[in-house]
Amino acid sequence: MPIKSYSVFLLIALYLLAAQVHADTRDVYEAYKDRLVQIRIIDTDSNAKNTLGSGFFVNSSGLIVTNYHVISQLIHHPKQYRAEFVDSDGARPGSLRLLGIDVVNDLAVLKTELENTPLLAIRDKKVRKGTRLYSLGNPHDLGMTIVEGTYNGFIDDSLHQRIHLTASINPGMSGGPTINRHGEVVGVNVATAGNQIGFLVPAEFVSRLVARAPETPPPIESFVSQLTEQLLANQATIFEKLTKTPILTKQLGSYKVPDSIVPGLDCWGDSTIEEDLYYATTSYSCANKHDIFINEKVTTGTLEYTHHYVVGREIGQFHFYSIFQSYFEDADTSTQGHEDELTEFRCQTRFVKNDKNLMKIALCVRTYKKLAGLYDLILNAVTLNEKTVGLQSTLSLQGFSFENAISFAERYVESIQWVK
Repeated sequence: MPIKSYSVFLLIALYLLAAQVHADTRDVYEAYKDRLVQIRIIDTDSNAKNTLGSGFFVNSSGLIVTNYHVISQLIHHPKQYRAEFVDSDGARPGSLRLLGIDVVNDLAVLKTELENTPLLAIRDKKVRKGTRLYSLGNPHDLGMTIVEGTYNGFIDDSLHQRIHLTASINPGMSGGPTINRHGEVVGVNVATAGNQIGFLVPAEFVSRLVARAPETPPPIESFVSQLTEQLLANQATIFEKLTKTPILTKQLGSYKVPDSIVPGLDCWGDSTIEEDLYYATTSYSCANKHDIFINEKVTTGTLEYTHHYVVGREIGQFHFYSIFQSYFEDADTSTQGHEDELTEFRCQTRFVKNDKNLMKIALCVRTYKKLAGLYDLILNAVTLNEKTVGLQSTLSLQGFSFENAISFAERYVESIQWVK
């Protein structure tokens, strides 16, 4: 085939392929748009929308699934807010009542007064990486939108399962479905990291939530206790993972320190060596990627720790300790929270010796005012073994029982060893 004719053929083929892709997207939207709704949380005093999200019908009896964070104000401020939905054509507003929640996976199921509603089926089979998917929702209250994306499997380094979708999920699309071309729900839109990086809650959690939803909406006041039960169960699961095996350690200067303790943590390192400083530092930190949204004032469910190995340069012991002391005094006890939701941290300081390793430790704990049995803990430890060398380590736990938080903090301290 002549080169010129081949080029023309290639251009025609590419044009037809692009046209087919757009046709597929248009067809998917037309086929399934009547399954979509916009969720509106209405301020009762002003009778105006306060929060917007998306949702979709999951059965023919009018049940709708969305994100928990979209409707959270119904639980925390039931007298101030109510919920309604609008269909994909912007018509037929109707009231919503909350049936069930899954706060750990950021899901909620609501009941409408509708019957014989069209629905989206939940896919119960695995999806191949690279599969074309379609995310639907109402971004920024601009109207229903369909966005093409690519399935990239479950993300690594997460304590909670999330799907990575290469697509633009924008505010307002939270709670909307991401489907394949057959209209099967693969996941629920939950978050974005920008630059075409979106996250989905796997569809299996939708099936579980809908299966256990009661037929009659429970009193709205009962959902606070459900929140507490779910968060306590979640921390118990994480604690079991934390204690299942000995804490893995890594060498950091003259110390062994906790490494990536469980799958689902993301770890980073850095060093600072500048000519005009009297000391050099090597840092190593690990944390889980996703926290758990409770309400607009507080999130929970984090596990994070940081080590700083500090070496003085051409300075004496007292000068070094004056520098090193700042690492102990500046430990962060300002993790996200609000005085309406959490008490102040209460701290105790003491000296601990593990074998040859002498440490000064500050242990700080606070409790959740409305979620009985949940606590946040911050542990700050500095070593006192060498004249111009030291290790500072900080552990932060959010949303654990008191017993589990203290138990893990003790194991954490015991794992820090001076090896010279």
